[in-house]
Amino acid sequence: MQKINPLGLTITAMIAMIAMIMTSTMVNVAIPDIMGAFGVGQDQAHWISTGFLSTMTAGMLLNGWLVATFGPRNIFIATLTFFSIAGVLGQHVSSFEAAVLARFAQGLCAGIIQPLALSTVYLAYPPSQRGVAMGWFGLGIVFGPTIGPFLGGLIIDQFEWRLLFSATVPIMVVAAFMASIFMPGRDPNTKPVSLNVISFILIITSIMLLLNGISIGQQNGWDTDNVFLMLFGAIVALIIFLFRELKSHSPLLQLRLFSYRNYVASALIAFIFGAGMFGSLYIIPVLVQTIQGFSAFKAGLMLLPGGIVSMIVFPMAGRLSTAVDPSHTIAVGLAIFGLSCWLLADIGMLTSFWIIALLVAFGRVGLGLVMPSLNLSSMNSVPAELVPYAAGTLNFIRMTGASIGVSVLAIIIDYRTIGNGADLLTTQTPDNTPSVETIRMISEKLSHLGLNSNEGSLAAISYFKALLSLKAQELAFQEGHIALCILFMVGVIATTLLFRRKPDI
Repeated sequence: MQKINPLGLTITAMIAMIAMIMTSTMVNVAIPDIMGAFGVGQDQAHWISTGFLSTMTAGMLLNGWLVATFGPRNIFIATLTFFSIAGVLGQHVSSFEAAVLARFAQGLCAGIIQPLALSTVYLAYPPSQRGVAMGWFGLGIVFGPTIGPFLGGLIIDQFEWRLLFSATVPIMVVAAFMASIFMPGRDPNTKPVSLNVISFILIITSIMLLLNGISIGQQNGWDTDNVFLMLFGAIVALIIFLFRELKSHSPLLQLRLFSYRNYVASALIAFIFGAGMFGSLYIIPVLVQTIQGFSAFKAGLMLLPGGIVSMIVFPMAGRLSTAVDPSHTIAVGLAIFGLSCWLLADIGMLTSFWIIALLVAFGRVGLGLVMPSLNLSSMNSVPAELVPYAAGTLNFIRMTGASIGVSVLAIIIDYRTIGNGADLLTTQTPDNTPSVETIRMISEKLSHLGLNSNEGSLAAISYFKALLSLKAQELAFQEGHIALCILFMVGVIATTLLFRRKPDI
């Protein structure tokens, strides 16, 4: 039996996990820069985030087979190496498609590392110490998305956005070296696990067709043939996948988990929570940079108080979830997150930095309440022999929700920006006294700067059009927050109606 240093293993796993999760949120503050660099809109730019999240789900499905075949140490080091290579290549890409491809590769690696790190740390400790170990490990997971936007903004303002792809490479080198010392090798007693290649291809095909169908539907229209074929293909691939999984001797997902009502409830909430949480992490940095004119660093700094609040609430919520029914803390957490989104739907161009920061921090209280309770409720709802599969499946569902949530939210904002712009333009008639008066005042001020009346009028009209465009975007982001609020309220209702007090095992 291999001798394991639990502390060294935990630090190694946390370093890699924090760096990879940090990379997933670090790039969110660079979305406006990426849009400008490659000339793309929200309907395409979201792939920088969505691509990472979608392939992360694929990596989670590969983890069991890779670890059983090659051992934790080999896979850990190889994945960190591949992640670093993708980051260095991504830093020097010349097209948007290549940047997305680099994010695909990094997301795949992050999906492999997340369950690998969690399972190896869990098994490194005796049962009496696992709760404490998971608490510290969970705190590390929260730290990644907390510091990511802040460091990302700092790098963008001081250097350039391309460095975000490779910023964590030095950390990966350190983690790989530590893994060679502390990470266990392959256990010779481990039974070989076969990879269900066809099922893997089917589920990834279903997810990618769905995301592409949503994205292209916004660009080309929802009634076009290619959008219909993509969405129909996604449904067909999913049905075939589920049928194969029911019959397979080596399934990627243990569908038996869904015979337990509380696990079904946990999975549904995980999907909703993943979509809402990552949607919020995506929308806020883009909003404040686009509407408020914040720098990338200031946008990241604004999210920092919320991350600190999550780190404080997380261990407290973990203890609370063992004292009261987890469904109660889940419902309260979702309600708090939904309320914060409703309040954020009122922010605009003139809202102060600290008001936005405090509203974001308020929502992160809900995040801290939901995560430990959701994990605990899912584990407690299934028999002991299914617990290892329950955690991996729940993560897969949560990240699938995240990729779909970010994609749909970006489409909503892009679609409503166009719609709001058209609505505002229809109100700009000669009878619109406030608009006419505003243009006149702007023209007069420009005339004092040396412009003649014709030049001043043209410049004033151009400036007013820019204001209308900005207002259209502001309204779209507000509607995006309302959509998030509705999503979280659906989660509250589902939690209240679906959870049973006594697990059905």
